[in-house]
Amino acid sequence: MEKRIFTVLFIAVFATMLGAGIIEPFMAIYAKDLGANGLMIGLIFGSFTLSRAVFTPLIGRISDFKGRKNLLLVGLTGYTLLSFFYVVATSTTSLVIVRIFHGLASAMVLPISMAYIGDIAPKNQEGKYLGTFTIAFFMGLAFGPIIGGALHDIWHMNAAFYAMGAISFLSLLLLIFMLPEINAHKNVRPSPFKTILKDKAMQAMLVFRVMNAYGIAALMGFLPLIAERINVTVFQIGFVVSANLLASSLFQRYFGIVADKSDKVAMMIAGSIMMLIALALMPLSTGFYTLLLFNVLMGLGSAISIPAGSAITAQLGKKLGMGSVMGLFNTAFGFGGGVGPIVAGIIMLATNLAFVFVSSALIVLAGTIVFYYLMKNNADYNKLTI
Repeated sequence: MEKRIFTVLFIAVFATMLGAGIIEPFMAIYAKDLGANGLMIGLIFGSFTLSRAVFTPLIGRISDFKGRKNLLLVGLTGYTLLSFFYVVATSTTSLVIVRIFHGLASAMVLPISMAYIGDIAPKNQEGKYLGTFTIAFFMGLAFGPIIGGALHDIWHMNAAFYAMGAISFLSLLLLIFMLPEINAHKNVRPSPFKTILKDKAMQAMLVFRVMNAYGIAALMGFLPLIAERINVTVFQIGFVVSANLLASSLFQRYFGIVADKSDKVAMMIAGSIMMLIALALMPLSTGFYTLLLFNVLMGLGSAISIPAGSAITAQLGKKLGMGSVMGLFNTAFGFGGGVGPIVAGIIMLATNLAFVFVSSALIVLAGTIVFYYLMKNNADYNKLTI
């Protein structure tokens, strides 16, 4: 049963992220064709992130009381239908509305899937299960832009939307017929959000997640500008981004297994330090290969820290309510990812491009220090580290 659930959800999340990755990198082009200015393009991107961040904790909590499968099915149905609404959107306003609903659908897929995996993960194997599962997320995002770019160049942007819809529909069918509902959520009475947020370990995880997402978002938002300065081509930029994601995904399972037997907090700090070093070095890139090296370093940092963080979060979920905890965990990532490019843009206006990356490294460092302080002062520190 556990193997079947894991396999079905792995395939479904990979397919869903692949579908999302197909359209996401080219959304700015599509919005511009509809007449969007710079501010409107930012709103189109931000509406998706904000919607997902707002709805994820609520959806996660509902799943703790009502079960997980039906919410997953609703989310994938939304992905399928919204692909066609993207095609018929005739104005930037209608595109923002579609993006808001897309964010809501997204809140029902990845966080609920992670809660499902957290439910079935045996004690002290949370890192292995969630580290392996996260491969689906990163691999989908890594290959999506390649497929989307090919569809866009061969046919039209609409082909990418139809592809997302078709992939989401196949995932929906897979879950309808192959995914069993489980009752693990009934074994734990979910704590109120107020109680969850008072937990020191939960506070530490949310701080870490926000700062981690901030660094990633700042990199992805401003990497093309660094690349442009050192004459790196658009194709090479895509290759660099994919290498970052692939480096992270390929080692998720290995470091997940390591996390189950090691000090998880130490692993998160080590991974974070690797990421902030990569961010600080990014402005020193002299060409394609140095840019690639720093991005691979950042991907490896993610591979070390994310499985350990997911394992701690799953342990907290078994105590406080898996859906609620995973919902807050993913909301923190969405918040950091949404705020990151905005703050980095303001910093660039006030200073220069190089300081965007240096300041991002400093912000990640500050978050890492706060994370360690909160974890060290947590009564269950020793239980959560190993």
